[in-house]
Amino acid sequence: MKQSVVACLPNEMRTGKVAAEDTVDLMTMDPGQHRSWRVALYYCYIDLSNVPDHVEFHRHLCKNLSLKGRIRVSSDGLNGVLTGQLVDLKQYEDKVLKQLLELGTHQSQSNMIDLNTKYCFLREDLPILPQLFDKLICKETSSVICLFDNYQPAGTAASSTKENRNRRSKQNNRRVRRKKQRQEEKKHQSDKDISEERATLVAELPRIQNAMMTLSPSQHLTTEEWNDKLQNADGENALLLDVRNVYESRVGHFSVSNVPTLLTNTRKYSDLPELLAENPNMKDKEEVFMYCTGGVRCERVSMMMQAMYPQTKVYQLKGGIQTYLQESNNKQMCLFKGKNFVFDPRRTDPVHLGETVGRCLICEAPHDDYDNGHAPSENKEARCNTCRMLVLICNQCRPGYLCWGESEREDTKSDGAGLEGNRSKETRPWLYCAIDSLPKPAITSFANGPRDFELSLCVEETTMIMIYFFCGL
Repeated sequence: MKQSVVACLPNEMRTGKVAAEDTVDLMTMDPGQHRSWRVALYYCYIDLSNVPDHVEFHRHLCKNLSLKGRIRVSSDGLNGVLTGQLVDLKQYEDKVLKQLLELGTHQSQSNMIDLNTKYCFLREDLPILPQLFDKLICKETSSVICLFDNYQPAGTAASSTKENRNRRSKQNNRRVRRKKQRQEEKKHQSDKDISEERATLVAELPRIQNAMMTLSPSQHLTTEEWNDKLQNADGENALLLDVRNVYESRVGHFSVSNVPTLLTNTRKYSDLPELLAENPNMKDKEEVFMYCTGGVRCERVSMMMQAMYPQTKVYQLKGGIQTYLQESNNKQMCLFKGKNFVFDPRRTDPVHLGETVGRCLICEAPHDDYDNGHAPSENKEARCNTCRMLVLICNQCRPGYLCWGESEREDTKSDGAGLEGNRSKETRPWLYCAIDSLPKPAITSFANGPRDFELSLCVEETTMIMIYFFCGL
């Protein structure tokens, strides 16, 4: 009989009698205090036969170590991001590693368990508290990551929940309804062609999904190996693939002059299978170099790529951008430009070399701060009024547009970022991004320096400006 998950915890954790933490000023800007706190990113692909036990274990452990964040637990492994003091995060990692086998993993995997943990620094331009998660969400999921979530069989609980959520979102968005009505006639004919093409492709994806699960992840390259192979690669036969989403790539990406980059321009990770399955740029390449934030997404995409293109040699960056930046102390040798977008209260990791690759969508000035000087936890980021996607708009242009969740101000004030308010009688146009949900991928060369996006403006109505931008990242 397997040991209870609660019994796996130390006695003081089972009873809840944990020593009180020393009083810490969480609103301090003292760098010394910041360095005792970390954001821990980790993942582990491993067979788990008792997922509910693991969920319970993580909840108890995090509660008693005062750790908060998000943890996904599934039959194929773990994926989490937590904030807390460094000593507590390391204790958490140690206990998770020790308990994986006791809670039902295979004995044969004992020498293969690796959480790939990265202990990331807090930003020193913000107080500690706004950079910490305010709650713990630990839940059972269908997979560590949602690569094939777009292709849930119709009628399943997962597909029904997703359809209902999307339907409610559209019904509550007046701009979506108006736009849909205007485009209905134009869209009618194209829908027929798209549906036929999509039906053929979707029918093939289950085979690819099954085939990839029999394969191993592609070869990992260390920071030094990554630089060496990329800089010596044949640009005619090699391709650099960023498997992240467009709003991540917009603020930072790899820039290699001799190797072209495939810009997938995805809104979400589960868009990748369809985009890569029939992409003509992939079929003739001998080598593909892929990267993501911390490595968890590349593990699965690399397996999918091997199933799609078995003749192509696929590499992935070990530890992702996060590890690469932590190990790249020489600015001249660092091939990554800009900031690393992260899915925690920091928004971007503080480790970067100073370049700004993002651009304001209005004036094209260098800009890479979605929050315009605010802490991300203040929820003052600029978002599209239709789809709510993050939008880069500089401090000078920001007061002139209404973003999602905002309303006209009735007075003239300055907010926390020093942005001037609008006069009470002025009406600001709404801000929109008009990226299609599945834009066609494009090849971009950074030989002459990165070009982050192109934009064009057109006036649709006297009180509305539609902003079309095509992200080249």
